Amino acid sequence: MTPEPAPPPAARVPAAVPAVLVGLVLLLGLQLLGTCLVRLLHLPVPGAVVGLLLLLLLGLRFRGVIARVEPAGDPLLKHLQLLFVPPGVGIVTELHRIADNAGALALAVGGSFVLGLLTAGVLLQRLLTRRGPA
Repeated sequence: MTPEPAPPPAARVPAAVPAVLVGLVLLLGLQLLGTCLVRLLHLPVPGAVVGLLLLLLLGLRFRGVIARVEPAGDPLLKHLQLLFVPPGVGIVTELHRIADNAGALALAVGGSFVLGLLTAGVLLQRLLTRRGPA
């Protein structure tokens, strides 16, 4: 009998450690790293966004990272609606402040919608004229 080849370094996790735990540690570690980078470099984005970018870069470089994170990511995605409960509670508890600033909020939301729509329209027109007749 020939011996089995050694598993790749990414697969050398003790069998006693559940795959969900490994994935969760990776996700939380990358979020923590992203938060540290944001604080150290004074970046104007949330640390979780930087952590996701790091996950994307690691996933592109090392294919095994995605396989490690998947067992923890799937249950989180299945119960994503539960993650919207805290912001909903915050909106309800701060409803008086939202009502006090309703005009400014409506202007910001409406203005950003119109600006985004105009930008998309202008960009589409330019791309269509650049492409030429079909």
